[in-house]
Order: sequence, then C-alpha cells, then structure tokens
Amino acid sequence: MTWKTATKITTLPWIVLASGLLITTGISEKALRLGVQEHLRIENNLLDNVVDAIQAKLEIDIAILGSLTGLLNASNQVNSDQFNTFYESVIIHTREPQGVQGIGFARWIPATELTTFESRIRTERFPDFSVHPPGPRQSYSAIELLEPFDGRNQRSFGYDMYSEPIRREAMQRAAESGRAALSGKVLLVQETEQDPQQGALIYLPVYADKGLPTQANKRRLVGWTYTELRLKDLVRTALDTVDNVNLNGSAVLIFDGNQPLASNLLFGNQKLLRRNQLRHSSYERLNFAGRTWLVGVQLSPLLVGPNGISASLWFNLLLGSGGSVIAALITRILVNNHLVTKEALAISEKSGREQALATTVFEESGQAIVVSNPEGRIVQANSSFSQLSGYRISEIKGQRTSLLKSGRHDALFYKAMWDELLQKGFWEGDVWNRLRSGEVRRHHLSISTVRDEHLQTRYYVGMLQDVTERHQAEEAVRFMAQHDTLTGLANRAMLMEQLERQLALAKRHGHGVALLYLDLDGFKPVNDRFGHNIGDQVLQIVAERFRKIIRDGDLLCRQGGDEFVVLVPEAGNTDELISMGWKLVEVSRQPYSTLDPAIAISASVGIARYPEHGNTCEQLLTAADNAMYAAKRAKGNAMKLSTGHQPVAEPASDLLEPLDDHGHQHQGASQGDQQGDGHG
Repeated sequence: MTWKTATKITTLPWIVLASGLLITTGISEKALRLGVQEHLRIENNLLDNVVDAIQAKLEIDIAILGSLTGLLNASNQVNSDQFNTFYESVIIHTREPQGVQGIGFARWIPATELTTFESRIRTERFPDFSVHPPGPRQSYSAIELLEPFDGRNQRSFGYDMYSEPIRREAMQRAAESGRAALSGKVLLVQETEQDPQQGALIYLPVYADKGLPTQANKRRLVGWTYTELRLKDLVRTALDTVDNVNLNGSAVLIFDGNQPLASNLLFGNQKLLRRNQLRHSSYERLNFAGRTWLVGVQLSPLLVGPNGISASLWFNLLLGSGGSVIAALITRILVNNHLVTKEALAISEKSGREQALATTVFEESGQAIVVSNPEGRIVQANSSFSQLSGYRISEIKGQRTSLLKSGRHDALFYKAMWDELLQKGFWEGDVWNRLRSGEVRRHHLSISTVRDEHLQTRYYVGMLQDVTERHQAEEAVRFMAQHDTLTGLANRAMLMEQLERQLALAKRHGHGVALLYLDLDGFKPVNDRFGHNIGDQVLQIVAERFRKIIRDGDLLCRQGGDEFVVLVPEAGNTDELISMGWKLVEVSRQPYSTLDPAIAISASVGIARYPEHGNTCEQLLTAADNAMYAAKRAKGNAMKLSTGHQPVAEPASDLLEPLDDHGHQHQGASQGDQQGDGHG
C-alpha cells in the first residue's frame, strides 16, 4: 500500500465527521430561517386575536350605553329607582360587565341653573348633595345617575367631569359629533390605594330632541351617558376570550396614542417574561370611538424565538453532532482495523503460507474478513465473518461473494463498485446484505486488492462491520428534522420543502396545488380544564383522524400548536377541495369519548389554491392562513376559500420610530417606557 493511499484512508474519519457536521449545520440553518418566519406568523396572529378581543369588549360597552340613552330618550325624567331597575334587568341579569367601574348619566348644567339642580336632587333623596369640585365656572356637569351605587361609586356622585381637561375633551367630542367618544388615560375618582388602576371613560351624548336625526350643532344637549373603565380588569377579561394557546406566557402591552411611551401606558403584563422590558414585540393600532390605542404582544420564551431558536432545534443539533462524532469514531476503528489487517496480510503473503495468513490475520481480528480470488470466489473467511453472516466457513468456501446479495442494489451499483476497485485497487461504502437467516442488515464494507511482485491481482480482501444501528440513528436524525415529535406528522420544514417542489412541478406541467389550513376551535379550554396531557392525546387523535381522510399522495403536516396543514399536489377544483375540508371538519367534531365525553372540538379551515391565490410558498401559505382566520371569525361557518394573497407589512426596527401605515412595528421598549403615572 502506497503512502498516498494510506494517507487517504487515515483521513476518512475526519471526512465523515466534517460531512456529518456540515449536514447538521445546513439542516439547522434552514430550520432557523423557517423558525423566524414561524415566530412572526404566530406573533402577528396572536396580535390580531388580542386586538379583536379588546375591540369586541369595547363594542359591548358602547351597546350598553346605547340602551341607556334609549331609556333616557323614552322618558321625560328617569329617577334613581328606575335607573337601578334598568341596571339590574339589563346589565346584571344579562352579563355583568367585567372591567366596568360604573355606568351612569351626567347632566349638562348652565351656571344659571346650578342652584335649581342641586335643590332638586336634595329634595328627592340626598339632602347633602352638591356638585363638586366647588368653584365658579361658566357651565357644569354633574353625575346624577350611577350604578352600582355602592360605597366606592358614591364618592363620584355629583362629580363635575367637565371640569377636568382630559374628560372634557372627550365630552366635547361626543357632543359635537353625536357619536361615542373614548377619553384619554385618567385616574378614576373612585380609585383608592387598594389595587389602583389606569382608567378611561366612554361618553355618548343625550339631546333634548330625543335622538332625532338633526344636525349635532343645532341640538340642545341634555347630558351624557357614560361608562367608567378600569383598564387592567377590562383587558384581562377580554384576553380570557382569546382562543389561542400561544397567549399563555406571552406579554401584552397597551398604550394610549400612536407611540409606546411610558407616560401613555394603559396596561402591561410583561412581568410574565421575568424581564424589565419587551424585546422583538409586534404592535398594531386599535382605532375606537375617536381615539387610538397601540396594542403590542411578545411571545412566551417557551415558543419559537424571534431568531428562530426553539427546543427542537437544540435537540436536532445535539442529535446531529452526536451522530457525526459516533460515525467518525466507528470509521476510525474500521480504518485502524483495515490498516492492521493489510499489514498482517502483506506479511502473510511474503511468507506464501496460507496457514500463516489464517493465524496472523483472520482469527486474531475481531472484524469480519473474507478473501476471494480474482474470479470472485471465496478462498477463506474468519470466524467473525461466520458470526456476522450466519454461514459456516465450510459452507461458503468456493462460493461467489454475491451469496450475500440482498436485492436492494441494482446492477449499476455493483458495476460502479468493481470499476473503482479495478482502477484504484480499493473500494469502501455501505451495502445491504442478506444473512443466512434471511434478515437484511447494513454493513460497512471495504475491499482492498492484494497484488504479487508482478503487480498481478492475487486476492481481494473484504472487511465488514455491521452499522445497522448507526444507520438507524442517522435516519432518526433526518426524521426528527422533518417530523413532529408528538403526532409523527410532517413538520413545517418538510411542508415547505415539499410545497416548493410541488409548485415547481405545477408550474412546469400546468396543474394546481392546494393548501388546507386547519385550526382547532375549543382546544384551549380542553388544555385549561383537563391539562396538557389530555390536550396532547386530543392532538394525536385528531392527527390520526385527519390521516385517514386525506388521499394517498397528500401530505398532512402539524404546523404547530393546534394548527394543521394539508398539502394537495395536483389539486382538483375548489368544489373537491371544499368537500375534503368538510370531511376534515366532521371528523374533528366526532366525540372523544375515550378521553372524556365533555370534550368538544371543531376545526376552522382555510383553503388556498395555486395559481388563483398565490404563486410562491409564502403567498400560498399566507392566503390559506388568512382564509382560516376569516372562517374562525365567521360565526357558524367553519370553511373559507381564500380571496387572494395579501402581502404582510415589514415590521419597523426601532421602538420609538413612527409606525407604518398598517400599524405594525417590531421593536423593544426600555423599562422606563413601560412604567407610567396616572392622572385624573
């Protein structure tokens, strides 16, 4: 064996190690890129859910004010007993509004009518009543009706809200527009030292013309119906309605105005993240009742991070690196054995004695060795080869080396092997061999040519090592990189790889490709009530049900959390896709009696099809995702077909930079920017 050949053989372990680490690095880099996209998708979806929940809560409060305004328009004079009856029948018996400190009516009082007004209230039931704060003003307002009329709310009875600048701005805006107006941040009069919260008020004007459609500037103002909001309680109540498992452990911030300034902070639960500031958060504007709130969220650190790092990525890195090191060590052992055997074989060849060959090499080596003549017939084999193959030595002498063929390699494989062996005198690689028992195992085989003094081939020496377990470990690494550990389904990395491949084929052959994006409705309550162990079992059952519905050739993927995606290559028309979607919805609704009869799950499905709804992987996935959320918001309709691709706005990079036209930015805030002082 030449020095050049020996050097090549001894570098093989390093080549194996470098190759394994390179593959692991490539897979991890791709997983990081997909993780960044996944973080943005989850964070923006959660932000939409939070904004929708807060807006829905505020709309309920305005609807209550509309009912109260209708009561005042229907009666010339509503006293406190009638108002209490209204409150109990309409508010308490329907649903007591969480986060609402009080609901009431504030009367508009010109300065000339102040004494008459105070006298009327004193003669009705409240002899000590007076408008406060005292002092001469051109006009006044006074809280005349208020529920619940408890000890804390009684402190604000008779309060002139019009005397305070922030409240006055909202009251003037409501009176001038004839519509509801939301105030800026205030400290409610009712607040005490116990659990003080930021507050805000919503005003709705009441006119003497009882709501007839006249111009607002010509109406005669009677006063305002209003609701007092304790913002911490209100936002927490709204968040309780968000059906998104990613909300657990995630932070939510709300600012009054367009920028996340400390002085404008209305609500913040960033302490969930155990740090003093939010980083990599997303923001969206909420325009409501003439005022803008800036709502921001940041995902829990247990979810995929903004740089794409997740627990599964670390696991794959560890598994891939460990597998590469093990493979390099095994190769090193094989190389050492090969060099030792080659040296021993050379010594035996010099002596020309076949017995010396057997005693010095074969029986002393723990590696399986088989020697064949140039015609490919077995001349000798050691006991390790007998143990590995299951054949006795007497059975294989004179047989061709092809007796171990498994049928898993074609003729081209063996032709390439012999061509390299004849040209270079050496071949190495993995082969599948069939043992005497019929079992097929994977062996690492190295074949060396032994020549005489005239450089003519005398023998071929083959050395075999069983590497089946190593191969299975490598396959497990590849499987883990592309499959979900809980359900065994394809993960997002595999989905994106297959979607890109199918889109390329569709563009070449002119057929359709479709995505069905599914999200489980009612899954969060299952986790909250029964625990994550039952939740995981529900996901496994749903995955098995979906797997039975899809066709051969379709790819079912668990996108993450309780979201699934079905990739349909060579997709049919939309009617066929909708039919498949309804089948998936129906199986999701079937009982989960093996776990608990009380579990009730459904699914919302969004459908997007190439080329109608997108030309790239990202466009098609976004279109299906948007359609799914449209179905989720449409009550009673679990199925939506995409209306087309809508590009996602780029997030801004700095917390204090102005937001884009879509109200999104991705930025961090200092600790000081998170802390604000209330004022009233």
